[in-house]
Amino acid sequence: MQVLINKIKNNGYAKLDRIFSMQEVKSINDEISKYMTLPDAGTTFEADGVTVRGLHGLHLHDSFFERITRHEKLLKHAELFLGEPCYVHQLKINIKKKLTGQAWPWHQDYVFWKKGDGVPTPNLINIGIFLDDVEQLHGPLCIIPKSHHLGEISNEVKPKGNHWKQDLSKELTYQIDKEIINNLLKNSTVKYLTGKAGDVIFFDPLIAHCSSENLSAHDRPILIITYNATSNKPHQNLRPDFLCARDTSPLNINNCVNELVI
Repeated sequence: MQVLINKIKNNGYAKLDRIFSMQEVKSINDEISKYMTLPDAGTTFEADGVTVRGLHGLHLHDSFFERITRHEKLLKHAELFLGEPCYVHQLKINIKKKLTGQAWPWHQDYVFWKKGDGVPTPNLINIGIFLDDVEQLHGPLCIIPKSHHLGEISNEVKPKGNHWKQDLSKELTYQIDKEIINNLLKNSTVKYLTGKAGDVIFFDPLIAHCSSENLSAHDRPILIITYNATSNKPHQNLRPDFLCARDTSPLNINNCVNELVI
């Protein structure tokens, strides 16, 4: 386990293959399908206003998703990476619908939690579960390895709107300037995080990343949990609780779950 943590800290990301079984993946997808047509405060849409782009905060009112946050294969890695007990700052499912799922521009995640939620330091970790196979045509997560060592390189490139939905769209308020990205791409090799359903990815909140549109005939759903160290809790609550947790009580490592099948 420590080898994986060292890899994340060094490269800014890591991936473990087939951590969740196909039955577990099916259970997650079946639960997600219930929210694709039901109105929910944390649902966001693509620019067409119809296609679901993301689901946020399902763990706050759905016991199945709450159990996922306590899965031993996720929580134990999160605690070890952060070096202390942690809580779930955010849970989201990026749907990336077939042929209509739009891109995410080059950005870092931490700036949104710093500016929007008052999270003091980038001592958080993103852990994502592939809920379908992810290939090049699906618009996979594209990262620049080791870019997290550069620290905060994001800037406000879009006028800040009055609604949190702007920061969950392709028109992100904070992005990485094209000049910075251009220099990084000249000196780095990008990595596309492709894989199979059930694979798990880990990535640092300062890693530079993006993703293209989904040009395939298959959806590209990924469930991402952001764990935050309890000593790093937010100092302001300007955004809804499905983006910035109100409950920062530490998750009990002794109360993990080890299966998700319904």
